[in-house]
Amino acid sequence: MKLHLERATRVPRLPLWAAVALGTWLLLVLLGVLLEQRGGPVLETCLLHRLTGHPCPTCGSTRVVQGLGQGAWRAAFQFNPLVALGLLLGAAGLALRLATGRMLRVELSSLEQKVALATGLMALLGNWAWVLRTQG
Repeated sequence: MKLHLERATRVPRLPLWAAVALGTWLLLVLLGVLLEQRGGPVLETCLLHRLTGHPCPTCGSTRVVQGLGQGAWRAAFQFNPLVALGLLLGAAGLALRLATGRMLRVELSSLEQKVALATGLMALLGNWAWVLRTQG
């Protein structure tokens, strides 16, 4: 495995589709929070949960974002540890890029890529088991 910092634009370009998807998600979450605060129904945003009654591997992500935004780090990690960790690592990477104009590049050999994929899948399954146990 090779790690190195490489030059990058300080502000990354967000593809249009990603900006639209993120903006739509944020708007829906905001509307849902406002409706709930005014005594309205709780909006079910997870399609898998709505169809099967079981949470998906990313269920709790909205509460993770709310928890991190309010400084409730422990609660955020309890909702969905993998999403919370991913958001914090992403924020750290973005902060590094904005502050220095560099980004961390990770180069993996073929074997290391396979190990990373297997580790990631095991982490995802373990995280899903956690979500099923705590939210299911």
